[in-house]
Amino acid sequence: MCTGISLKSLEGNHYLGRTQEYNVEFDYVGVQIPKKIEITESIEKWETIYSVLGIGIKESQQKVAQSVIDGVNECGLGGITQYFAEFNHYSSVEEIKKAGKLPLIAEQFVFWVLANCKNTQEIEEKILDVAIVDLSVKGKAPGLPQHFMFTDATGRTIVVEPSIKLGFVVYENPVGVMTNSPKFDWHLTNLENYTGLSDENAKDALFHDHKILSAGKSSGMHGIPGDYTATSRFVRAAYLLKFSDPVGEKDIINKAFHILSTSDIVKGVVKLDEPKGEDRQYTQYTSIYDLSKRQMYIKMYDNFTIQTIHFDEIAGNEDQIKIYELVKIPQYEDLN
Repeated sequence: MCTGISLKSLEGNHYLGRTQEYNVEFDYVGVQIPKKIEITESIEKWETIYSVLGIGIKESQQKVAQSVIDGVNECGLGGITQYFAEFNHYSSVEEIKKAGKLPLIAEQFVFWVLANCKNTQEIEEKILDVAIVDLSVKGKAPGLPQHFMFTDATGRTIVVEPSIKLGFVVYENPVGVMTNSPKFDWHLTNLENYTGLSDENAKDALFHDHKILSAGKSSGMHGIPGDYTATSRFVRAAYLLKFSDPVGEKDIINKAFHILSTSDIVKGVVKLDEPKGEDRQYTQYTSIYDLSKRQMYIKMYDNFTIQTIHFDEIAGNEDQIKIYELVKIPQYEDLN
């Protein structure tokens, strides 16, 4: 699952946020991966050009994966990855190499883009030389079906979908929303079914001499879908972005968290046909990136206190990944 949004402050700065829903629990940490380091946890080794700040996964007490699930690089390019079941088109290592391209694992694609591209234009150029392989990070299972959204410092937002053989389809994203399957262009077309939604209350109606009262406050939004399907979450996020008040830097992080909270899944509400312990999908965290300040804000499922991590110029030039432990237990402020 997962819901992503891109938004702009009154000052003209740009932000990218997402919810992370999954049924397998990971030890999430903040990471800053330096530039000019070799990435070996991949099909073929490659080197980072730009430093990347984002959410990583801790694999042991001393080891973190060489990747990010979502993040921002030193140029102010932000990226997120989300599930894309049934519509992804991955290829074998042999097919990709035969085409003269670099094979990438789906779970590392966002990281590769952020570590190699300074803006969305460069993404379009450089992804011509790569393709996603049908393997997971460990190389023992099929790769997770993924698609991706990126926003750069200018505010341009694109969706990149590996839905064609040995390549990608790139969409301009005029609404600043991405969820999951089906393909992005279908979601845009589906918004046509909801053009009657309004931020104003519906008016009363008169049937001959009989007055029918409207449903009252918020009746203009009657019919906005409220379930957790990808199609419904897309519509909900798109119209909340459209109707919510424009705000400045002081309030926009709060606004983004409020919009994304409408997609929050409580444990036990969404059950999967998976082994016990992996049969509950829920919102594990919500992250928001200030692309101009290159700063991350994150809220965990069990800890609503917003934690922040700033891009560190020194860490960006070191030779080791910097790890930031996230507080995952509830925190309360005692007022008496």
